[in-house]
Amino acid sequence: MLEKKPKTAAEWQLMNEFPPKPENLVTLANFSEGPPVRWSFMHVSELIPCAEAHRGYRPIYEIPVRKQDINHIEFIDIEQKQSSIGKILEQTYTDGLLVIHHNKIISEQYFNDMKPHSRHLLQSVSKSLTSVLAGIFIEKGELSLNALNSHYLPELKDSAYGDATLQQLLDMTVAVEYLEDYGNPDADVTRHEIAAGWRVRTNASRDVPESQYEFHPTLKHKAGMKHGDAFHYVSANTDVLGWLLERVTGTRFTELCSQEIWQYMGAQENAAMTVDTWGSAMACGGFNLTLRDLGRFGLMMLHEGEHNGRQIIPGSYIHDTRFKGDNLAWLNAEDDQMRKFYPQGSYHNQFWNTGNIHGAYFGVGIHGQYVYIDPKADLVIVKFSSEPTALPELMTENTLLGFETIAKALI
Repeated sequence: MLEKKPKTAAEWQLMNEFPPKPENLVTLANFSEGPPVRWSFMHVSELIPCAEAHRGYRPIYEIPVRKQDINHIEFIDIEQKQSSIGKILEQTYTDGLLVIHHNKIISEQYFNDMKPHSRHLLQSVSKSLTSVLAGIFIEKGELSLNALNSHYLPELKDSAYGDATLQQLLDMTVAVEYLEDYGNPDADVTRHEIAAGWRVRTNASRDVPESQYEFHPTLKHKAGMKHGDAFHYVSANTDVLGWLLERVTGTRFTELCSQEIWQYMGAQENAAMTVDTWGSAMACGGFNLTLRDLGRFGLMMLHEGEHNGRQIIPGSYIHDTRFKGDNLAWLNAEDDQMRKFYPQGSYHNQFWNTGNIHGAYFGVGIHGQYVYIDPKADLVIVKFSSEPTALPELMTENTLLGFETIAKALI
């Protein structure tokens, strides 16, 4: 059952006095779960060190506006109840929604004290941004999809990544022992977050490596699984990809993002990226962007990588992402919510393909972050949220149903 009207950060009185009362503090120890998420996802740089991908000095791309009311659009939700876009936005802890149709903003809404200039944590939508950065260097011939990851990063030779290919890294089909169980203090993802500076280091975690650069080589093969056989979602894969890009280019991840994408996209603000104490970027989840800047990224993808006459992302890489996914590997996944929701879909090049008749594909992050691209409807939807739990199945499915409903209403 969805909550009717969640409290805002202000209503929770989070960080509302100077200094805040102890019970209202949001810190590294509590920022990633429960009510504190309502405040923390728009204030990540106050909790975790961040580096910036500079937007450059080109003009901001001002997306034309032609507002229309979409909140009244009704549909039957996942529980077979009558709902509407407006209800779903309220029930899923929305911080911001942007809908771009035929290259015009038709809806731009802010909640929970989010502002147009506010940067918001993307969580795993970051994976999709990291992927297209890799696509640039694949097109240049500086990366080979069939090359072993250890070819670029010899440090990974004895890890699960050593004999896996770059394409398997991109498709989350690496046979790596890694438990992605958010909230489990013993899970691999928890140790990963400690190494990345996303969690407080305690006596119990003193054996966790000090940086992601040290953490990834410790990950071993998953028993009973072969590389390429099945979709196996592992956030560490994307951070290995980010490290690989740094090694090949000799450039820090955030600087590389600025040089290749951000300065050409007409962005409004610099992109911010969390980094650990050694400077390793959390490529799997650490991007922080404004609502419109993620919308500009979505438009670039919708336009097959082109913006303002410049081919930023190779069109061939976007075509491959949309049409070359492996449905069999998708269906071979041990268990995945998206696989059940999109049985004709796939996960390819760090994007989720719906397999629906519109050919829609998207990036998604825990706690309700989305960039949704529907080529047939000529549509981009961006949604930022601060859902209190990482993977609320009901909220995710209703949100995606809502996106499909918007697309059908506009086509």
